[in-house]
Amino acid sequence: VKKVALAVVIVLLVTAVATCVGVIGELHFTAAAVVLLTHMSVFSVHYNRASKINTETMAATTNVSVSVPTYPNNVAQCAEDWELHGTKCYYFSPRSAKLPWKESRKMCQRLKGDLVKIESREEQDKFWIGLTDSETEGQWVWTDGSPLNSSLAFWADDDYNKEPDNWTVEDPEGEDCVRMGPKAPFIGSLKWWYDGSCKKEQQSICEKTAKKL
Repeated sequence: VKKVALAVVIVLLVTAVATCVGVIGELHFTAAAVVLLTHMSVFSVHYNRASKINTETMAATTNVSVSVPTYPNNVAQCAEDWELHGTKCYYFSPRSAKLPWKESRKMCQRLKGDLVKIESREEQDKFWIGLTDSETEGQWVWTDGSPLNSSLAFWADDDYNKEPDNWTVEDPEGEDCVRMGPKAPFIGSLKWWYDGSCKKEQQSICEKTAKKL
């Protein structure tokens, strides 16, 4: 009888302990769940704020434009067929109007401008620009007489071209005028200047100061 009673007591004690552990476990689980939900809520708030800030930052960045010189209140205009950029007007000659370098410059001068002087990194194509070393070989100057700024020199320099090279095969007098392009689409480079024979016919870019209104 005593053994049976002892066994019953042990069973009751084990059951009670198991019940207590279960209750405590449930309490711990519930508390842990509350803590987890709280952290998730806090994280959600921070995430939403971060997303909002990131979205606003991206929007602001997307709307940022490169600052270029402009007249006060952007009051400037260009003649027909000329494009306004900052305080300058640019004329891009059509493919049907390819001329040698000197004739290209004369055309620009007749239009009250001159061959373009590169003073910033611009998209380039196959056009004559106002750069030459016709006076002294190797001393490159712009049509306004200013020397070439080496930090704004975009000579082609790759496995196939090392410019300027003053090649004399096509023209024994060498290459004393500069054109831009053509730009190969598979090479991510801004270096698309080539010296060429001044007698070769190319398109050209004319430049002049925009007119204030």
